[in-house]
Amino acid sequence: MNALSKALLIAAFGGVFAGLAFADGVEVTHVEGAQARDIAPMGVPGVNAWLQDAVSAESDDKPLTCGFFRIQKSDEPLVYDYDYDEAKIVLEGEITVNDGTKTVNARKGDVLLLPKGAHITFTTETEGMAFVCGARVRDSA
Repeated sequence: MNALSKALLIAAFGGVFAGLAFADGVEVTHVEGAQARDIAPMGVPGVNAWLQDAVSAESDDKPLTCGFFRIQKSDEPLVYDYDYDEAKIVLEGEITVNDGTKTVNARKGDVLLLPKGAHITFTTETEGMAFVCGARVRDSA
């Protein structure tokens, strides 16, 4: 089972896996109440957006970091250039994503794959929150 599969199982089933070990003997990391924790502002002028890493697989060759992203209606869009692959699962509200070719209005329960090399513009008419998993080291977004 690869790191992304493990992270998605933890995200889908939460505390069910707390304290259990996978076949390779590596224990699951459990962050109780992670979604309710404060999310750090991204610090982009005119943009109401927050990102907070929650868990990370400490691997030099295949990094994986997961956390939470939140965006509220803003004066400016959030523009982000991906130098890693990332998946977002919308947990609340809606997040509009534009890759320069296509616009997607992602709502609760929707999954987005944002590939390495993508130039993405994020907006929302209200607000949205997503669980994110990216092939990057912790605190590097």
